[in-house]
Amino acid sequence: MFRVIFLLSIVLFCQNAFASHVMGGEISYTHLGGTNYQFELIFYRDCNGADVNPVSEQLKVWNHPSLSSINVNFVSRQDISPTCSPVTGSPGPLLCGTGSNGGNGLGAVEKVLYRSAVVSLSGVPPANGWIFTYENFSRSNTVSNLMNPANYGITLAAKIYKLDIPDDSPVFFQDPHFVSCAGTPYTFNGNAIDANLDSLVFSFGIPYNNIQGASYNPPVDPIPVPFEIGFSATNPTPNQSLNPANIPASLNPVSGELTFTCVNIGNYVVKVLVKSYRQGILISEVEREMQLMVMPCSGGNNPPVITPPFPGNSFDLTVNVGDLVSFNLNASDADLLQDGSPQTLTMTGSGPMYGTNFTSSTGCSIAPCANLTTGFPLTGTGSINTNFNWQTTCDHISDAQGNTMSQMTYTYVFRVQDDYCQVPQVSYATVNIHVLNPGIIAAPEINCIQTANTEDLTIFWNPVTNNNNAFVSYQIYSIQNGLIGTVTDINANSFIVPAIYTHHEFYLAVQSGCNGGTLRYSDTVSNIFLTLVNPNNGTAVLNWNKPRATPLPTYNEYFYIYREYPTNFFNFLDSVPYNQTSYIDTIDLCDEFIRYRVNLATTTCNFNSNRPGDNLSDMFTPDMPVIYSVGFDTTTYLMNIQWNQNGQDDTYGYVIYTFDANGFLYELDTVYGIGTTNYSYLVNAPGPFSYSVAAFDSCFTSANPPTFQTSAKALVHTSILASYTINMCEEQASLSWSLYGGTSVTNYEIWSKNNNQWTLLGSTNDMSFLAQLTRGQSYCIFIKANLGNGKVAFSNPLCFLMPSPTAPAYHYFKLATVNGEFIELFDYVDASVGITEIIFERKDTLGNFEEIGRAPVVGNVAHFIDEDVDITLQAWEYRSMYVDSCGNPGAYANTNKTIFATGTADQYNMINTVSWNPYELFDGAVMEYHVYRNAYGTFENTPMAIVPNNVTSLTDDVSALRTNGEVCYRIEAVEGLNSYNFSETSRSIDVCIPYDPLVFVPNAFTPDGLNPIFYPVVSNADPKNYTFSIIDRWGQIVFETSDPTVGWDGKISSSGLDATNDVFLYRIEITTQTDELIVKRGYVTLIR
Repeated sequence: MFRVIFLLSIVLFCQNAFASHVMGGEISYTHLGGTNYQFELIFYRDCNGADVNPVSEQLKVWNHPSLSSINVNFVSRQDISPTCSPVTGSPGPLLCGTGSNGGNGLGAVEKVLYRSAVVSLSGVPPANGWIFTYENFSRSNTVSNLMNPANYGITLAAKIYKLDIPDDSPVFFQDPHFVSCAGTPYTFNGNAIDANLDSLVFSFGIPYNNIQGASYNPPVDPIPVPFEIGFSATNPTPNQSLNPANIPASLNPVSGELTFTCVNIGNYVVKVLVKSYRQGILISEVEREMQLMVMPCSGGNNPPVITPPFPGNSFDLTVNVGDLVSFNLNASDADLLQDGSPQTLTMTGSGPMYGTNFTSSTGCSIAPCANLTTGFPLTGTGSINTNFNWQTTCDHISDAQGNTMSQMTYTYVFRVQDDYCQVPQVSYATVNIHVLNPGIIAAPEINCIQTANTEDLTIFWNPVTNNNNAFVSYQIYSIQNGLIGTVTDINANSFIVPAIYTHHEFYLAVQSGCNGGTLRYSDTVSNIFLTLVNPNNGTAVLNWNKPRATPLPTYNEYFYIYREYPTNFFNFLDSVPYNQTSYIDTIDLCDEFIRYRVNLATTTCNFNSNRPGDNLSDMFTPDMPVIYSVGFDTTTYLMNIQWNQNGQDDTYGYVIYTFDANGFLYELDTVYGIGTTNYSYLVNAPGPFSYSVAAFDSCFTSANPPTFQTSAKALVHTSILASYTINMCEEQASLSWSLYGGTSVTNYEIWSKNNNQWTLLGSTNDMSFLAQLTRGQSYCIFIKANLGNGKVAFSNPLCFLMPSPTAPAYHYFKLATVNGEFIELFDYVDASVGITEIIFERKDTLGNFEEIGRAPVVGNVAHFIDEDVDITLQAWEYRSMYVDSCGNPGAYANTNKTIFATGTADQYNMINTVSWNPYELFDGAVMEYHVYRNAYGTFENTPMAIVPNNVTSLTDDVSALRTNGEVCYRIEAVEGLNSYNFSETSRSIDVCIPYDPLVFVPNAFTPDGLNPIFYPVVSNADPKNYTFSIIDRWGQIVFETSDPTVGWDGKISSSGLDATNDVFLYRIEITTQTDELIVKRGYVTLIR
């Protein structure tokens, strides 16, 4: 166990030691002549980590057919840690020391250089280039913007895309500015310079892991190193999401200047790509990766201030070639060292055109060179300045291949550093000098080329403006013959080229610019050369070329073709689109010499071709016509025949044929003009009709007498005959039709036309269709055949009105009346139109009508009993709807509302009050209300009261009545004679008003006197059970009966003897119809 842990510790220690020293690097190459190149690898090492290989490293080569690796040998190592002047109270400077972990603190960095021997590169790079990579598994685990940086390595790459002209890669002339202070704006320019003066484009790059497999295929292998949240390749430094004072990293794509402000202490990996372009073509790419350290700095030291030398507080200057560039660059720093002494500033710089030792006007690649009054490095106390001078010449606007450019930009970088320990402040100034080539005149485009009858060509253009008097000449070229002429007159606008009897590609050049050394070229334009072939078949075959592959906006979209006949008279023949360069003319003249010319119009002048000719003859009869379709015109209802325009241009007209009653073809009519390709006429029947067409031309036959040459007759086409039947109840029309004849039919569509609005009813491949229509709508239906030739044909029109079921002459919901516990409904409807059923609906307690049932119509009356209703709840409202002869719901009749009666009683005075709602919607109106009363168990036959129709209540005194405990009422609304010559009566529910039972018992009676019988008087009750008992003082029952009408006569029931005068106890028990038990006791005195 101990051994395993010990070995694991060794592995982890070794890996961490190895994985802590990479700070970045770059690969570049230099052309040595011929196919020989030399490669350099620069490696930036954290001196506090592992040491580097002091012998050699290896670059891998990808996509090259024979070279797979390049050995680069150790050349030198340089301590590029920040330099400073230690004083009393300051820390000492950062130093690399020697060997692994020799540095004395974060920020101690070493630059290690490796260089290859001469390498021969031959061949053509593929589209994705030859790629040269260096890789190392040695990232620092202290990187702040990468996830788990110690788990990933590094891959550096350089790429060559083109080597048809030898090339040097861009090279960084400024070492990275690795160490900066938190909160201080960071500015740095690596001053990448291309020795060939190619255009450079700068962008952020993606840091990659070391390659794991046997191929270079990013992002698969190597993979991108993942960034922490909030960081990315294009956002490698902290932004405002981490601290509002941060300013994200920005990279100038033209100058390569990198800027940011960071208040978050940490180490941040930044990768810069530099792509080199030559005349717009990508030829190479290099990259630099660097780990920038943002450290906490004390003492309040600020960076030196470099004063912009140009107007507008700018570091950019634009000059014309030949101008002297001269400026002073000043830097100052008022800060002090820790001991109070002034700071010493050091200025260094780099740029593409410095002379020897930065002070000579010679020694650069293109003299005269830029120079300073004093060479770098410059030092000064508190401030420093230098004078920059550079005499520009025409050579400074030529690239390495000798091409004179319209502009060249030269970037010079100045670096000023103070000596504050331990992290000195540094400022960079990027000075861009844009050298312009004045007076470059763009070549005008060729407007047109015209061909004379002599076959000479005249090239036309618009004269140019003489900018800065830099014009030298126009030069006229052709691809085939090179330079064919020079014109020194700037106002010239044409040039004549002797006849060449073919087409050539011409272009113009304007010689101008610095020393007349600049040529600017137009696009190539061809003369139109027309050829004529006579195949002796009655046609002329024409072919020509386009002036340009793609027309200019000033060109017409069409070529115009002219026929010259007779001589010098050009007649417009036809036009064809620009991309068509051939035409076949059908000859309609007899044995004539004919010439042709092709023109192309532009907004300034016209191209015209040569004019070839030959003896040509008309040898064609008209083609047999092809009938497109025969059918009815949907607007005019005329029969219409359509056919193709004849392919023979001398066609004079067409003959239309149809069939007579015996089936023989005869000539219907003749129409004139090749473009007359349809014929319409009125037919007197729906069809079907069959037709043919023949074409005739201007040439006569050899027959006697002569006749026009006539084509064969077209194949016969036959129109569609359509018919229909109607099913009113299903709202359907059954359509059928005959087969269209003469060509195939893809399918049939059924269209309806109503008020000039078209509606597609359906489509089918059958010969019939069931159309679903709407009652009461008028229709004109056509069958449309979609023909196999892409045309259409319509049938005869089918015009009709879709009928609707007849509405009843009358429909009256005549009655809703209460009958017992149910409600009866009666509907009166005209059954003569096929009405067989009525739908009854009741309004529920929420106010919504719902169907409650249906009833058949018998003798114009439908009767329905609503058994599922609580008549004691309220007055109920009903309505009715008839079902028409097709079984569809029709219109509603009137509504009816039942009578709902309520009552109250004055129990003491026995006065009843009855009220009810008015009956609604009798057609004859309510004439009066009849009120019936039931006080004795049955209703009286005659109304107790008749009240007017505007009265809906009644007061009834029942004190004189002997009732059985309740008085009931029924209201009847009596309709006056209605418009249907009858009247109805609607009954209400029975409303019963109960009374409390009353028992009256006398306290004495005289069997031999005026009151011979003793019995209680019971009112307002209908006894279900009744017991009346007399008990003497000894508790013996002397009399008992269950008949309410029988009383005691004073005799003892058991003996029949008269009872003596005495006081007796009576007991009365009554059970009412509602099972209420009434018990009454008392004393009665018998007196004889």
